[in-house]
Amino acid sequence: MHWALAETRQMIVSLNPCLDADEYILTGSRPLGLEEQKLISKAQVVLLPQGCSRDLYAACVAAGPAIFPEYGPRFSFPGKVGQNLLFERHRLPHPRTLTWRASGRFLAALEKNPLIHPRPFMVKRNFGHEGYGVFFIEDDSSLTAAMDAVSAVGAHEDGAFITQDFVPPGGAALRIVIIGSRTISYWKRSHSKKDRIATIYRNAVIDHHWKPELQAAGIELCRTLSLRTGINLAAVDLVFPLEEPNPAPLLLEINYFFGRRGLGGSENFYHLLLKAVREWLSRLGLDPLRVRPA
Repeated sequence: MHWALAETRQMIVSLNPCLDADEYILTGSRPLGLEEQKLISKAQVVLLPQGCSRDLYAACVAAGPAIFPEYGPRFSFPGKVGQNLLFERHRLPHPRTLTWRASGRFLAALEKNPLIHPRPFMVKRNFGHEGYGVFFIEDDSSLTAAMDAVSAVGAHEDGAFITQDFVPPGGAALRIVIIGSRTISYWKRSHSKKDRIATIYRNAVIDHHWKPELQAAGIELCRTLSLRTGINLAAVDLVFPLEEPNPAPLLLEINYFFGRRGLGGSENFYHLLLKAVREWLSRLGLDPLRVRPA
C-alpha cells in the first residue's frame, strides 16, 4: 500500500480491470473484503468497472472518494422503467411511454381505454438489450404473445415492462457512446427500411457517415443528457421519425455495458477510456499519468 498517499487521502484506487493506479483491486463478482474496504475509505479517487454491482457502487459512494464513471443514474433509475422516469424528470425527449408492474394491470387499463396506445405500439421488458424482450404490437395475436412473454419472467426480473408509442425508424437507430467528455456516434442500419428494430445482433450494419446532420442532433441531445444527469460512460440509443420532414431525436435507452464494435473494437475502447479518465483526473487537479493501462 502507498501509506503516505493513504494517510493524506490522495490515493487513486482502481477496481477496473483495464486501468492500473496507485492501488489495483480485482473483485470480479465477489464483495469487497475488509482490507479492501479500508483501502477505499482512504482513497481520493476510485475507478469502477463497467460490471459494477449496486453493492460495490454503494460501498464506494459511502467511502466518499471521487468516482469514475458516475453510476448514480444507473442504480437510481434501473431498467427501461427507471430510464423512462429519468427522461421525464429531466424533460428529455423520448417516445410517449407508460410503465406497468404487471401484465394484468395493463390489460385492465386497455380494456377500459382501447386507445391508451393506438396500434401499432411497442412492448418492452424492463431489462434486456439488443432487441431482446421487445415486441411489436399490431393485432390481438401479437399482444397476447407479448403479454405471455412479459409474464414469464425469470427469478432475476420483477415483471415490470413499458408500453411505448411506435416511432417508424426507417430501419435505423442512432447510437451515441459517451466516454468522459467525448461522444462518438454511429448508425445501426438494417438491410430493410421496413425493419422495426435495428440491432447488431439482428445483423444491422454499422455506419459512421450516414445523415451527419441527424448524428449532430443526437450528439447534442446526449450531451444535454450527460450534463443534466452526470452520466459519463454509457451507450445511448436514439430513434428518429424519419418519415417526418425535419425529424428530431428521441431517446430510447441507456446501456451501461455495451458492445465495442462501433468504437473500433475493445483495444480502441480501452484507449478511449484511459484518455477520458486521465482528462477527468486533470480536471480534479491530479496527475493523469498515475493511471496506466493494466
